[in-house]
Amino acid sequence: MEVTTRKKTGCLGSISSMGIFLLIGLGLSVWGWTILQDARASASWPSVEGRVISSEVTRSTDADGAVSYSPEVTYSYTVENASYTNGRIKFGENAYGNRNKAEEIAANYPVGRTVTVYYEPEQPALSVLEPGVTAGSFIVLCIGVFFVIISLMIAPLAMFLRNRG
Repeated sequence: MEVTTRKKTGCLGSISSMGIFLLIGLGLSVWGWTILQDARASASWPSVEGRVISSEVTRSTDADGAVSYSPEVTYSYTVENASYTNGRIKFGENAYGNRNKAEEIAANYPVGRTVTVYYEPEQPALSVLEPGVTAGSFIVLCIGVFFVIISLMIAPLAMFLRNRG
């Protein structure tokens, strides 16, 4: 009786783990797909002139102590007599383990500089300074797909191995 209960609990635990990984993976995949589609679309968005309001590099540390640096650029622009402020430089990767890379990007956008702002015609508040797809546009999608693959391959294997014993 005890062995049967353990097998059921172990199986339920594996299914729960698989479900959590699958949900996380699907959520990240949908979010990543949206980022990729916005990046693709931005290559054909109209543009207006804007002005950089602030430009700096911020430092953050995650729970494991890993440090990352982000170029934080805020700019303003006007579309059809409506003013907007945004901080998106590009779709995708915007944090770096290397401070020099973040500083290099921020240096391209000094305060007061006139910039070309690409905006989504149906939602002018959605804008970007560097349109198009970059390698960073794929990061969230790839992580999501990885989680889905892990949940669909590893968890069933673990359940099979548990049931063998």
